[in-house]
Amino acid sequence: MGVLGRLAAVIGFALPLLAAPASAQQKITIKFVHSTPPTTYFLPYLVPVDQGWYEQNGIHIEEIFVNGGATALRTFLSSKEDELTLTSVGPSIIFNAIIQGAKIKSIGSWQPTVDYHIVAAKSVGTTLKDLQGKIFASADSSDNTAALPPMILKKHGIDTSGIRFVQVGGHPQRLQAVEAGKAQATIINTLTMLIGQSHGAINVVGRVADDFPSIAYITTVVKDSDLADANKRKALEIFLKGNIIGARYVMDHPDEAAALLQKRVPDLDPTLTKEVVRQLNAQNIWGVNGGNNADVYRFTSEIGKQLGVIEREVTVAEVMDNSLADKIVAEIGKR
Repeated sequence: MGVLGRLAAVIGFALPLLAAPASAQQKITIKFVHSTPPTTYFLPYLVPVDQGWYEQNGIHIEEIFVNGGATALRTFLSSKEDELTLTSVGPSIIFNAIIQGAKIKSIGSWQPTVDYHIVAAKSVGTTLKDLQGKIFASADSSDNTAALPPMILKKHGIDTSGIRFVQVGGHPQRLQAVEAGKAQATIINTLTMLIGQSHGAINVVGRVADDFPSIAYITTVVKDSDLADANKRKALEIFLKGNIIGARYVMDHPDEAAALLQKRVPDLDPTLTKEVVRQLNAQNIWGVNGGNNADVYRFTSEIGKQLGVIEREVTVAEVMDNSLADKIVAEIGKR
């Protein structure tokens, strides 16, 4: 019995959701478009995938990796009508797609809120005030990595007029920019922050959750038409149930979960991988009840409008469908 089977036995519910064993029927393929290579926020998904739970329950995951959230969403939206395709991307991308008329919904999230840290080169200093007049590396001008730092600095009464933002790329690339002196500060996730600390290259000068604990991070998106299709909806229910079980497993078995991430990203230092999972668990960031949170979407939409990242606020009803998560949690219990 795999780890998910043992977990199911402990918490008292049966894993199979299908009427017949998977071997006795055709598997349903879900094409999953990923916007980044495997990283920490994948963990609740890696548990059921890498332990074979989806295959045992009639779901085959076909992974498609592209560069960036905007590309992931375009790939997802252009999928064929007879395919079941989904993606996980950031909130501003989803909000803008909905504003432009896309009929999509968030059914849950592996990691509902950000685990970002604002860091500075060792030579810069140890406080947010030391970032005045510095070059700050972000992912994209419309991304939270560009929007959040000025918000936090202004909240602390720090003048942002002299800060220059440069677009660099993902978390590792932004850390590299600081280490190479091409930027003096950036915003990165917990894993990348720990890597920077292990290099002795950075000081952590702020944590986003201390100032804005309700900023959405990543969410799993499906088409409204797929939610309305009975067969596809059943497959999505199995998919989401695996994610929820996975999130709970990460909390209960951090070292085993770290090993799954290590399997996908073998270049990571094993000790560091275990430490990052433990730190993320301490932040309670996983979607143990599905991950959709109306207050998080509402606040993120409000902030997005204020910053000009989206042209209007998006309502919770437009972006969130919690019907699958509610059904699953009613079956297995809330955490």
